[in-house]
Amino acid sequence: MSFLLSDKPQWCMVYAMFIVFLLFLYIHTAHSQTTTTTIIPRNFIYNCAFLNNTYSTNSAVANQFQFINNTSIILTAEYAFLSSTLSISTFEIGLIYPFSTSTYLVPFPIFLNCASIVNSCQLKTMAGTTLTSRDSESINVPLTQFNFTSTSIQTNQMGLYLIQGQYQLSNCILNNGQYITDNQTIFNIQIQYEKTVGMIYTHLTEIREA
Repeated sequence: MSFLLSDKPQWCMVYAMFIVFLLFLYIHTAHSQTTTTTIIPRNFIYNCAFLNNTYSTNSAVANQFQFINNTSIILTAEYAFLSSTLSISTFEIGLIYPFSTSTYLVPFPIFLNCASIVNSCQLKTMAGTTLTSRDSESINVPLTQFNFTSTSIQTNQMGLYLIQGQYQLSNCILNNGQYITDNQTIFNIQIQYEKTVGMIYTHLTEIREA
């Protein structure tokens, strides 16, 4: 009996530590549940498609776009003839713009029938195109705001700077995060330049002589 009484302070300390542990475990569990319940799942949108008519009616040159189906586009882009590259603020759909002496890009708008705003997409570069020997990994890419010369297109239209090549877009975030395209919907974009960049001066000579 005297042995038990002498160990009483130690038992009290162990009991107190056990209570503190249970309290910590309770707080951690409650915090985890609160964090989990604040995650708002996005709603899937199914059967989303390109607005093919918007592309064709607003293109800089007739018959630039070919539509394989509602989710596949081929664009034969032509060069924009600019007096200066220092103040490019608006673009025409379907044209290639010089951003340096060796960098030519196509500002490509993303028009979808399921949303007014496309915020970002998973972008995959396909094999067999410019400087690409194999399919790339899909990466999440935020879209860029463009202003186009066509008055029927809203200002700050979302799109991507693309070079000549083949691309796939998927899992697009729409309307500021409210929706996302379903996993089975893949948008295919193929950009082909009218002439290779190295032949642009030949092309300009042909235009002058015509």
